[in-house]
Amino acid sequence: MRGEVRDKKHVVRSKSLTVAEAGKEWLAAVKNGRGERGPAEASTLRQYTQHFEDYIQPMLGKVKLADLSKADVTKFRTDLLAKLSRAMAKKVLQSLKGILSEMQHQDQIAVNVASTVKIGQGRHKEDVVVPSIADIKAILAKLDELAAQPNKRWAEAWAKRRAFLATAIHTGMRASELRGLPWVAVDLKAGTIEVRQRADEKGTIGAPKSKAGRRTINIPASLVAILRQWKLRAGGHELVFATTEGKAESLANIFNRAWKPIQLEAGVCDPKRDDGEVVRDEEGKPVMEPRYNFHALRHFHASMLIADNANPKEVQAELGHSSIQITYDLYGHLFNDEDAGRRRQERSERLAGLLG
Repeated sequence: MRGEVRDKKHVVRSKSLTVAEAGKEWLAAVKNGRGERGPAEASTLRQYTQHFEDYIQPMLGKVKLADLSKADVTKFRTDLLAKLSRAMAKKVLQSLKGILSEMQHQDQIAVNVASTVKIGQGRHKEDVVVPSIADIKAILAKLDELAAQPNKRWAEAWAKRRAFLATAIHTGMRASELRGLPWVAVDLKAGTIEVRQRADEKGTIGAPKSKAGRRTINIPASLVAILRQWKLRAGGHELVFATTEGKAESLANIFNRAWKPIQLEAGVCDPKRDDGEVVRDEEGKPVMEPRYNFHALRHFHASMLIADNANPKEVQAELGHSSIQITYDLYGHLFNDEDAGRRRQERSERLAGLLG
């Protein structure tokens, strides 16, 4: 034990931090940047803080790192699954792993006892919700109509929203990448958009989420025409979809002023329900709510690529996924091998033939 203490492979119990103390150090490291990682975005830090304050600290905070065992983490996992959705429990467990990983980096512990404790997808993994082609066509048609209306002020507003949403539909770019898109990255002659930066929750411009996030996307002539029209009216700002002050548009404004109303206008909506009952307004009419969240446009673009026989690596590259596994996890069920059925039938016949 003396040798392990000397080699920083063991921390005596009296000097061991508690999980609560370790969590606070981890949050500080996340905020300021760790190693090659820069400071976390505000939304990420807020999410991690919630995991720590709502679950990790109340459930494990008093336990010393020297006493924390794999059995403790396994029980923590079980308790999380009893009160949270599987997806949320998985995120909280990942935050605990992050705390222990940071403590390992600081030589506070020798082994991350949570590293092998996992929460799988469960027996039934939910597929991503992909908008139908009919719904997207209805949205695009309504955007054209609103951008060409007689009221100049509203036409101007919808011209911007039309350009933004059309770009999202035809490129599958993340909302942060669209909000941070500069005109210098849009080549209307070549028909390409280069993703080189993004805007975080507060509108701060920074690098894409990963190296794979840096990519060039080919765009159709119809989108080139829309962007060319918008550029003539945009006001000369650096960002393609800037506010009147030249700053990055907020995600809340995009949803509340563009994505939600266009779905309602285009009829891409469903009655709001509360405990299975349709919610109605004062006149007795059903209250309608949009059918899709904004990220669904990214799923739609991926589905269109796959329908056009793009292979998984091509989809990964166009969407900027950091690994092929992410692509398979999200869209594996969409890849359809037309010859697979025939091969399975032939295989069954061959196997039957071996039995005479």
